[in-house]
Amino acid sequence: MDPTEKPPTVSVNKTQVVKAYLASHPKATPLKISAALGSQGIDVSPSYAAGIKSSLKAKKRKKKVASKASSPAAPAAAPSPADDTVSLDALRKAKTLIRELGGLEQARQALKTLTLLLD
Repeated sequence: MDPTEKPPTVSVNKTQVVKAYLASHPKATPLKISAALGSQGIDVSPSYAAGIKSSLKAKKRKKKVASKASSPAAPAAAPSPADDTVSLDALRKAKTLIRELGGLEQARQALKTLTLLLD
């Protein structure tokens, strides 16, 4: 072999190696991951290992949130308004009606007329 020739290199998917290491050592810190893989001849920086570990945790959180959202939860009971209270939605609709009729007095007159028609 010529001294100027480089030995053949085997390409390694570093992401897969880090994921495999984390699968067997879930509590490993990025420094430990980097050191362990470095002893096997795979150069992985601690920040690279931390990024992969973080992305794996994010996927787990996403799955957990999705499973909670899809599971049937007990419906929250809506607070029943007292008989003399008016909802905010009803007040907004009344405000819109007053504006459309041209003012409060016109709205009152329209309501009086309506009550006469309904009786």
